[in-house]
Amino acid sequence: MSENYLLKILKETASNSSFSIIPNGNKEFLLRKAITTYDFTGSLTVFSGKVASPDDKLYAEGFQMLSQTGGTFKNPENIGRCPDDEPPYSHKNRNPEYKEAYNFVIFKHDGLWHLLGFTSCEHYTGLFKIFKDGSLQIELLLEGKSFKCGEVIESEYFTILEGKNKADVLKEFASIINTHHTPLKVDHTPTGWCSWYCYYANLTEHAVYTNLDDMKLHDNLEYVQIDDGYQTHMGDWLTFTDKFPSGFERVVSDIIKAGKKPALWLAPFIASENSELFKKHPDWFATDYEGNLVSAEKITYGGWRDLNWYTLDFSKSEVITYIQNVFSYFHDRLNIKYFKLDACYWGAINGYKFSNGYSRIDNYREGLKAILSVVGKDSFVLGCNAPMWPSLGLVHAMRVSDDIQRTRFWIEHNAKETFSRQWMNKELWINDPDCLCLKNFENQIATEEDFNFHLCATLVSDGVLMLGDSLKELEPLDFNHIDKLIEVQKWDKSISYDDDFTHFVIKDNTSSRKIDVYFNWINMPITVKAKGNDLFTNLPVSKKEITIAPFSAKAVISE
Repeated sequence: MSENYLLKILKETASNSSFSIIPNGNKEFLLRKAITTYDFTGSLTVFSGKVASPDDKLYAEGFQMLSQTGGTFKNPENIGRCPDDEPPYSHKNRNPEYKEAYNFVIFKHDGLWHLLGFTSCEHYTGLFKIFKDGSLQIELLLEGKSFKCGEVIESEYFTILEGKNKADVLKEFASIINTHHTPLKVDHTPTGWCSWYCYYANLTEHAVYTNLDDMKLHDNLEYVQIDDGYQTHMGDWLTFTDKFPSGFERVVSDIIKAGKKPALWLAPFIASENSELFKKHPDWFATDYEGNLVSAEKITYGGWRDLNWYTLDFSKSEVITYIQNVFSYFHDRLNIKYFKLDACYWGAINGYKFSNGYSRIDNYREGLKAILSVVGKDSFVLGCNAPMWPSLGLVHAMRVSDDIQRTRFWIEHNAKETFSRQWMNKELWINDPDCLCLKNFENQIATEEDFNFHLCATLVSDGVLMLGDSLKELEPLDFNHIDKLIEVQKWDKSISYDDDFTHFVIKDNTSSRKIDVYFNWINMPITVKAKGNDLFTNLPVSKKEITIAPFSAKAVISE
């Protein structure tokens, strides 16, 4: 399959759909359609044809963080836990005729990798329907916007790429995306401790101070992340619980006095029906297409606690002012410069109607722009549970995997999600592979080999590094391992890997140092050729071959 053949399909589809193709450079296109005879809303087919063989391997993105697709055209496989086209995120079961994906698809056919994808996301998204026979249908979703007769629809930018090396194709894709969505600048990758995975929503002032005392012993850990549990209700971010008897402001101030930096979790796009915000300002929230105020669970997955959730309408000036006041309080008054934004997907739910002709993409991006207008000059903004392409250019970092749990299944599951999005790291944003957890917790039980796998996955992910254990549970050997991660994180380096994620190579661009990282995904030992020292134990690898236990990993450093 050649690029010219894919372009031919694009031109034929455009002709059948009354599109004009506007070239933007050699490999990128804008599609334009004039509405001539009737009012129009819904979606437009921009590409339709057979592109591959049924057994060709593919990868396709999801609309939101928890949706990814792998496998083949004939047998597409869910990588993410919550596909966009299946419950609970969809109230309908998946269409058996095709698999839905978003943003782009890359597949290997006749020895070449081919990519079709949208390189911008200002107002609309691209839906990909993947058929078992190797066909693709790509639709531009107009996200609830209506067009009158005589108006012109312009698509998001679209590209067709091909190459022998998958990583090179994805790197070129990222480069084109960045011409439309410039990545936010970051001077270094953050490190620290996150409260969620040892306290969840039951965080207390005592827990913060206890872990802060331990953090004082580790200069290379920067941030104390208060991750939920401080607010009375979702939406009432400035009304604090009684679990902070000294006062929330005092706790944040003491973090700074201890030489550390406070980080804060919020879910700025939603509010609970129990919140004062929702009770006082129901007119600030999005409605269904009939104008009825409905909770998120009527449209999609309803959320995980303090239900029911409602989505704010950022087309309204009052909502913009509200969110700017919230972030001004934390940023200007409390001097917080790191914000983890969660439940971002709910700001761009398909099925809500927003005022002033906003699409769901407009609503989400305007919300992020309002937040950045307050904190963007000197803060770090992380998107979580977020729509992927609508976040382009508006977050410093992006969570690219599910919530970690200390079990073999979830450690491997999260690694596969993260590795599938490895190409995005430091190209579109800094990847966040979620927290590093090295100790068992309540009903979360992992083996030593599982934790080795998790440690090595965190190493090659090369993204945000937050610790998820109670710091008092960690031993000196654990901190030695963490120090190694942070040391390598600071390298000027390049990272390469094979398509099945069994072998990663980290090369120091300033010396001859390199680290070979091997992952064993199967239930039997494997042997690999290796020479050097074990990165984490510093013990020499004395044999030409080393054995890696089932579901484990090993990092070998050499000069």
